[in-house]
Amino acid sequence: MKKYKVIALSALIAAGFTSCDLTEKPTSYYEKDTYFETMDQAKMSVVGIYDCLAIDKHYGQFEMAMPASDDTYYIQGTGTDNTRRDIAHYMVKPTNTWIASIWEYKYLGIDRANFSIAGIEQMTGYKEDSNLKELVAQARFLRAFLAFDLIKYWGDVPFKTTYTAGYEESFKGRVSREEIYDQIIVDLNFAKENLQKDNASLSPEVPSQGAAHALLMRVYLQRAGYSLQQDGTLTRPDETKRKEYFNAVIAEWTAFQNKGNHGFYTGGFEQLFRGYSEGILNSQESLWEIAFNPTGAGYKDNAGTWATYNGPAVEAPGKNAPADAWGRANAFFRVLPAWKNFFEEGDERRDVM
Repeated sequence: MKKYKVIALSALIAAGFTSCDLTEKPTSYYEKDTYFETMDQAKMSVVGIYDCLAIDKHYGQFEMAMPASDDTYYIQGTGTDNTRRDIAHYMVKPTNTWIASIWEYKYLGIDRANFSIAGIEQMTGYKEDSNLKELVAQARFLRAFLAFDLIKYWGDVPFKTTYTAGYEESFKGRVSREEIYDQIIVDLNFAKENLQKDNASLSPEVPSQGAAHALLMRVYLQRAGYSLQQDGTLTRPDETKRKEYFNAVIAEWTAFQNKGNHGFYTGGFEQLFRGYSEGILNSQESLWEIAFNPTGAGYKDNAGTWATYNGPAVEAPGKNAPADAWGRANAFFRVLPAWKNFFEEGDERRDVM
């Protein structure tokens, strides 16, 4: 009898496999080729780009060592660490983990932007839908922002505007920075027309048209200046090109002013700075902010986020500091005192800075 029961059970199991579909996917699973069907899915793809800016301390920590130099700000301590100190001291080794992480996150963000742009542009009704165009404008702004970082740090780098769907599309060669600049300008020209219009109620954590104008001005100024080439020479565009770029800056500034939604905060610079320290959003003077929240299970008062590293040295409230202290900072990065002399007497910003 037992023998027959086993045979019968085996037959039922076999029948079950042939009559039922056991390949059902979880509700959180999406097929890449059929992903872009709803507005929410389009938004999710763009949120994924923003995530690359904050992921694993990209702009919260790793990025702050990159502009450090002997004439802007310097890093505390002289020892080697194969991370932040070595970057600031021009002692970068191939094994520097911060450099590797910055490179990785910027390309991850660009690749996600390429995926979002192509997917949203193929959605039904895209050309008539201003909301979908605004999402593409965000993605193009972020792609331009990250590509601009790559040029500033490395010059000619691998770059493309298509999503990396397989191994054969990875590890391409360098592209001329001039070609990348051209694409950055195309992206920002689209962004400045299709991003959300500036107004006082907007959050600066989502770029607006004013932010696109401002970033475009920075791009033109950087492109007009000297640039280190792969052969070790410093070159800059000829005077005709430089004049073209400077005129483009003036045109962008004029358009920025004419939109009339940005200006200096009327409550004073000290209050503006206090507001930033308290996490108060302000879209009047702040054009765009990368959103961070350093709280959570792993948060400590010396968590190494940007404001902790470059803020004035002060202990946390209750730890050898007044009760009204704004919060702990360790001044790991320090601005050169000479910068104070660049302010005019009576400039409210000088002592606050």
